[in-house]
Amino acid sequence: MKVLITGGAGFIGQRVASLLVERGDTVIALDSLLPQVHVDPDEAVGRFPGEVVFGDVADQSAWASVPEFDALIHLAAETGTAQSMYERERYERVNVEGTRLAARAAARAGVPMVSLSSRAVYGEGVVGEGGALLASQEDDDHAPVSFYGETKSLAERAATEEAGERAPLTIIRPQNVIGLGQALHNPYTGVLAAFLARLREGRALSIYGDGTQTRDFVHVDDLAELILWSLDVPPGSGSTRVLNCGTGERTTLTQLAEYAIAAAPGDAVSIEYVDVHRSGDIEHACADLSRLRELEAPLPKRSTEQAVAEFIRGSWDGKVAASTVWDDALAELNDRGLASSS
Repeated sequence: MKVLITGGAGFIGQRVASLLVERGDTVIALDSLLPQVHVDPDEAVGRFPGEVVFGDVADQSAWASVPEFDALIHLAAETGTAQSMYERERYERVNVEGTRLAARAAARAGVPMVSLSSRAVYGEGVVGEGGALLASQEDDDHAPVSFYGETKSLAERAATEEAGERAPLTIIRPQNVIGLGQALHNPYTGVLAAFLARLREGRALSIYGDGTQTRDFVHVDDLAELILWSLDVPPGSGSTRVLNCGTGERTTLTQLAEYAIAAAPGDAVSIEYVDVHRSGDIEHACADLSRLRELEAPLPKRSTEQAVAEFIRGSWDGKVAASTVWDDALAELNDRGLASSS
């Protein structure tokens, strides 16, 4: 099977491509190789186990350069929650129009498509009776609090409109994806790279807020395995299926920092709490995995603690940006009025 992966040179795409090639499939990437994501584009292209077509997923002309394919995995996206609040045109163009064109291509080819959405479409975690936090279910209403979440919600609609009636479509909403290979220099995606930079410099780990916020951190391999299963077990022709991807377990940001400190080869550092709220941030998120169980889809095998340890130890000698990059990103949000203290 020949599989086209948009954003294939990135963190998730590289892992998915490797698994596909290991089992005998052929892979093609369509990727714009943006500097914010790829410090060394040549290195990213060299690691991808197949042909890389350089192009913008939101540009119709790029799709004319793509060879024929038997299945499509759409991963290409702008993903920074905070950055989306002021780079709206770029985020809408890539995330919505890019998804529309990808789904249109899948529909024209009549092939199955897996499109990556986000837990950001759910917005803030829901509190049930007695104050219990409820896990998000696939049929929950969309209530994004960031522009990034809005674009992913619109992207789901675009994919369904274009491919939903003409090609089997699976939409996956991952929680926070972590693992080896994630960007070590991009201050707009993920807190673990910031923790890594500070650990290597012997600086205290900064947490915005009081550290009780919770997230559902899922290992990139668990997501990749669900993506492959979704290709192999597509919904009925012309049907759309939505799946959560997470561990179904909550981890506080303080716990995450403690896991990182414990895994670091260097000296232990302290944790500092910064009284700041960034526009678009939420307090709680967690995935309900009932639908995965009903479908007998693969469930996560790796714990958050295991994933963090693997990332910290495996990335320790990598090309990590100076920790001041994250300080500068917060300063920029302050300047734009997108960060505030209580």
